[in-house]
Amino acid sequence: MNNKIIKYLTSFFLFFAVLVACEEEQKLIYYDKGAKTPSVIETGTITVENSAGKSVLRYKIPVDDNLLYVRAEYEPAPGVVRHAKSSRYTDTLAIEGFAAAGDYEVKLFSIGKNEKESGPVTVTVSPLTPPVVEAFPSLEVISVFGGIEGNFTNLSGQPLKIVLMVDSTGNEPEFMQSFMIDNPSAKFSVRNLPAKEMRFLAYLEDRWGNKTDTKTYILTPMFEEALDKTLWKEFKLPSDFQNTLENNYPGYRFVGLFSDIICPWGGWSDNFIPAINSLPSTFTIDLGVEARLSRFNMVPWWSWLTNGYYPRKFEVYGAASRNPGDDLMGGDWTLIGKFESWKPSGDDPMVFTDDDVNYLWPGGENFDVKASEEQPDPYFPVRMVRFRIMETWNSDTNYSIDELFIWGEVIK
Repeated sequence: MNNKIIKYLTSFFLFFAVLVACEEEQKLIYYDKGAKTPSVIETGTITVENSAGKSVLRYKIPVDDNLLYVRAEYEPAPGVVRHAKSSRYTDTLAIEGFAAAGDYEVKLFSIGKNEKESGPVTVTVSPLTPPVVEAFPSLEVISVFGGIEGNFTNLSGQPLKIVLMVDSTGNEPEFMQSFMIDNPSAKFSVRNLPAKEMRFLAYLEDRWGNKTDTKTYILTPMFEEALDKTLWKEFKLPSDFQNTLENNYPGYRFVGLFSDIICPWGGWSDNFIPAINSLPSTFTIDLGVEARLSRFNMVPWWSWLTNGYYPRKFEVYGAASRNPGDDLMGGDWTLIGKFESWKPSGDDPMVFTDDDVNYLWPGGENFDVKASEEQPDPYFPVRMVRFRIMETWNSDTNYSIDELFIWGEVIK
């Protein structure tokens, strides 16, 4: 009896396996290899919408069971052939990557499920000036303290790469650095360069490899040196913040501002977080030397960065006296400059993108000392430096700074 049951079950499973195998094999044959070439797109149904470096085709999808997709073939730059595809369910095809404005020929092919290809239907597109070409005239590079900085206007917001090269020996220029930027107000900088005349070259490139001409700049980065933070100490004045957050919690001490330790992502120490009720808020540092200041760098605390607890607007004052008074508006203190933070995503305080975080942390944000209407000559000797925080990104009164760096020229 048991043998009969086993034989019966064995026969049943064999039959089931063969049935499934046949069904699976049948499923693999989902098109007719002998079907005719798929129908071509009717030229009268094609419309073209041209924009910056791009054209969009719309058409009536051929009624053909054998049609799998539509393929476009075009030459966006001399010697460069590109393809674009659109499925049988989509009546739109984007033609991108043009190197210049003009008229271009696009060939459309209908591709069958059996891989048969129709003859071409030709349409002319006229893309407008590509973003990379439009942005190039606005590209500028200047010398600053310790390096160079530049900017360009990218109204399209498309990703563009700025490529920088340098010739410091009178020979062939060498690659220095590149930045991929996709915001309208593009900014970039390179620091820690020697204070000597060099030839810098710059060009723009888009994601399709289209390159602009190259601009050449003969620049001399201005001398600066990082001030020794082991000489710094707090110089408390009556109107400065009095305590740090959470009853002077050790991880939020003022000395964390210049500990030379950037709190790792997920960490919870060595940050300066004052306990304050209103802005403006001030703090003062004795630099330990007398120097002309050229640049500041603020590193935000990672935990409060995306919540906007980071200074957006602040002022910096300097004093040569080793025992300055408290009044900022007269006496010992002189304005060095007014500064405002910037982030790639724009001015919306509620938006902090990955690009914003990468720009601000852990490398910090640079603020160059420059002549202004408020202070036409900011490069005077100082021993004491005083920061006045005016506004945070989220308009709250609380703020944090993980680390502070200052550069300049030491006098004595």
